Amino acid sequence: MLTPDITQSLIRGIDRVLIHTQDVERVFARLRHEFGLPVAWPISDCGLLVSGGLHAGNMNIEIGRFAGCGLPGTWFYGLGLTPSQSTWETVNELASRKVRHAPPVTLCYEEPVATRSTLTFLRNLLDDEPNTPFWFGRRLGGDTRIGRSLSALSTWMVGTEAGSKTFSRLLGNSAIFLCDNHIDRHQERLAELKATWQRTRQNGLYGITGIAAVDIEVATNIAVWGRLLDRPDLNAHSTHSFSMGPPLRFHPGWRNRLLGIEFSCIDLESTAQKLIEKRWLVPTDDKRVTVIPDRMDGLTIGFSQSPLTKLEKR
Repeated sequence: MLTPDITQSLIRGIDRVLIHTQDVERVFARLRHEFGLPVAWPISDCGLLVSGGLHAGNMNIEIGRFAGCGLPGTWFYGLGLTPSQSTWETVNELASRKVRHAPPVTLCYEEPVATRSTLTFLRNLLDDEPNTPFWFGRRLGGDTRIGRSLSALSTWMVGTEAGSKTFSRLLGNSAIFLCDNHIDRHQERLAELKATWQRTRQNGLYGITGIAAVDIEVATNIAVWGRLLDRPDLNAHSTHSFSMGPPLRFHPGWRNRLLGIEFSCIDLESTAQKLIEKRWLVPTDDKRVTVIPDRMDGLTIGFSQSPLTKLEKR
């Protein structure tokens, strides 16, 4: 099997998992307090998306709803990936890899910290993906005048109330997107978040140390994933590691979808016992356990033993 050169990869890691729900405030509060996760950013409104973020050590969990989207339920909507280069350099690389993409769109948050997030939606990775009429590939993709013009148009649209609602109707029920984030006082804010995480994890109910993995079901799209991740050897049973954050675990199935997340914890046996007492546990095997989805709004969330704390016990 080929070993990916993560130092040369287009994708550095997973920036966030996005959970879509109409009741952002309730789901945000429930995940925050149940799993003891500190706030990465409070619930904010950028026009297109109302969302808040929770920090899970090596990745963020974003809970949000798109403007004008009235679909009921709560589900794992998609993944935000961190590129290793700037937005337009990344767009050139997507074109060279024949990964179809939409024009980048920039969302602006003014509070609590001024933030600009440029999102580039990708195609042919999940089912029920965005339905934008502008998909670029190798032929029309890259850093071009038409690409920059459509990017500016999309950014202007999401900056208006009517445009945000129109844009959100094109987004579908799932998406993989690249996140190029620019945050005021970024290093200062990152240091604060790390310090808060260190304090919080010591007092958390389940002893969460981070995200062990993000799980993806694949039926037909593994070749596109392979091109995006620079993994010609990638298959439906592969695990892909990045230079930062948790790995992606692929599973064969009938659909192309985001299955769920798995927390790593200090003591899996203790965590399992707490879940049993709450009648929340679905036994999986001796290496991992899963929360009954109905207990967490239908979300699939598992736990496994942190390898670092396991070594420390010996």
